Amino acid sequence: MTLSRKTLFLSACLVSIACGKGRVQTWERSVEGPSAAASPASVDVAAEGDAAWAMRSDRAKLEAAIAAWEKALQSKPGDPALLVKLARGVYFLADGYLRADPNARDLYLATFEKGTDYAERALVASSPEFKAKVEAGASVKEAVAVVGADAVPALYWYASNLGKWAKAKGFATTLGNKDTIRAVMDKCLALDPTYFFGGPDRYFGVFFAVAPSFAGGDLAKSEDHFKKSLSIAPDCLTTKVLMAENLATKKQDREMYKRLLEEVIAAPGDKIPELVPEMQVEKLKAAGLLKAIDEKF
Repeated sequence: MTLSRKTLFLSACLVSIACGKGRVQTWERSVEGPSAAASPASVDVAAEGDAAWAMRSDRAKLEAAIAAWEKALQSKPGDPALLVKLARGVYFLADGYLRADPNARDLYLATFEKGTDYAERALVASSPEFKAKVEAGASVKEAVAVVGADAVPALYWYASNLGKWAKAKGFATTLGNKDTIRAVMDKCLALDPTYFFGGPDRYFGVFFAVAPSFAGGDLAKSEDHFKKSLSIAPDCLTTKVLMAENLATKKQDREMYKRLLEEVIAAPGDKIPELVPEMQVEKLKAAGLLKAIDEKF
């Protein structure tokens, strides 16, 4: 790329960053206060959601869990644990069931955006200091510095939903949100690198693989983070799928890509009992990616 063309490209990217955030944050609309004591009815409805969630390998059960939790939320709108359940639940609905449906793009985007909203509300509910800062006009990138360990689940599902939503919206939206997402996941990594089976390092494995070099991309850092995530949770198949899909393709390492995906397909899906439905999805992803190997290399 010539200097003038590179300058034009970078200028266009800067414009995209300025215009690409693309969503209104929940505290710019309204911010829920602390929840009242849960009524017995709301506890019962939330428990119904928990029971349905345990059977989330069935999409109808997953949707029933989300519906039950949303109903329970009406009685206790500032409950951080319930908000986190919803942020994770709608994330799995989008990533597990809507992702592969070419006719569900709008719903796919809307579901990740809903997950981001729930996680934002969970952050506000988990940290009065964070709430005060964003209500005073601070950015998430600035306000996240004050949250404590109680906010880790909200941080993780906020960054996960927002990152998937931004990626699906396109390059400009991804650039427009990358600094916010990175700051949130940096805080999550600092507070608890083990959360969700090495989730923060897994995220940074993807981040450093897909980001352009001018935006911080670094393949060596990507590989280091993926390896750290695997050292924390070697049986989490998600890490190998993402490593193949992002790092191996960026390196154009066909052997790595094939090896990782074949390992996922051959691995038992029940080594982490609480993630059996998610691992079923990862095996399906791996099979699809392996089938598309000639398109990637």
